[in-house]
Amino acid sequence: MELFCYQAECGDAIRLRYIGDDGHPHNIFLDSGYERTYRNILRQEINALIRTGESIDLWIVSHIHDDHIGGIMKYIKSVEDEEIKDITKVWLYNPPRQYPVDFDIKQNTTSSAMSIDQGDRLFKFLSANNKLSPKDIDTDLEFSNFFGLKIHILSPNKSVIKALRNKYKSGIPFQSSEIDDVSHAASVTNYDYNKKIDEFALDVFSEDDSLENKSSISVLIEYQNKKILWLADSHPSVVIESLTQNGYSMKYPLVCNYVILSHHASKRNNSTSLFNMIKCDKYIISSNGENKHCLPNKEVIAKIIRNKNRNSSIPYSLFFTYNTLNLKNIFKSD
Repeated sequence: MELFCYQAECGDAIRLRYIGDDGHPHNIFLDSGYERTYRNILRQEINALIRTGESIDLWIVSHIHDDHIGGIMKYIKSVEDEEIKDITKVWLYNPPRQYPVDFDIKQNTTSSAMSIDQGDRLFKFLSANNKLSPKDIDTDLEFSNFFGLKIHILSPNKSVIKALRNKYKSGIPFQSSEIDDVSHAASVTNYDYNKKIDEFALDVFSEDDSLENKSSISVLIEYQNKKILWLADSHPSVVIESLTQNGYSMKYPLVCNYVILSHHASKRNNSTSLFNMIKCDKYIISSNGENKHCLPNKEVIAKIIRNKNRNSSIPYSLFFTYNTLNLKNIFKSD
């Protein structure tokens, strides 16, 4: 199995490629970054798959923020313009609201906001091509055998999806995007790289208040005894509840090979309580270190490497999707 984490600025664009139990290669995409992520990177990757006769067997769309869904918008436009053929077989996506049978995107004038408009457009595309899942993608759904690869849904739960759809009923203001309308929980005014690792309080935590982030589809992927935890922009409280229901705890933690940190290593989406339930020595941070959210937060890294349950004799690895000066300076004070 190969894991590709593409440069998507402060966004997620990820691909897994593996040989299935049928002997053939399979590809799973996780989100898509911005539209420019598709133009700059994903278009070439998808064209390469087309040339070799491979498909996107599964594309998981975590939630409706630009930095996760934007590239998909460019993909479906390329399909609709007949620039490329649609090679995606299965989609996992939760529409942000309930749609009437006669719903027409073009007639929807209640919203001029980008994120919900993109959510509407993806719904319309999937519906028109008979690719919309008949069930919500939540913690009650289990994909037990996807060509030998298992996918466990860790978030959202049914109550979160219901809350999101209640928010996006017609006639209310819509959140434009995370870039334009930053939730209080996600907003950070300064980088915290001047503080030393030992100076952070590990048990201080205030969770992100973005309902869109909370609705993120996050998954545990298991293949031939290898496990990858992708947290998207999920809330740790939801993931902890799911892990607990699946028998994991501080005493019996989830052992995995890689963790792709939530919300690009935001301190409001990664908690000590969550890391107490995970045993892993390789963490991936999908951020360029140059964004208005000042992500990644060093506080998250402190919570990982100073976790009281960590075996300090085992070295930890941090993987970044960029090699910027800001990222290089994270540990300068140490």
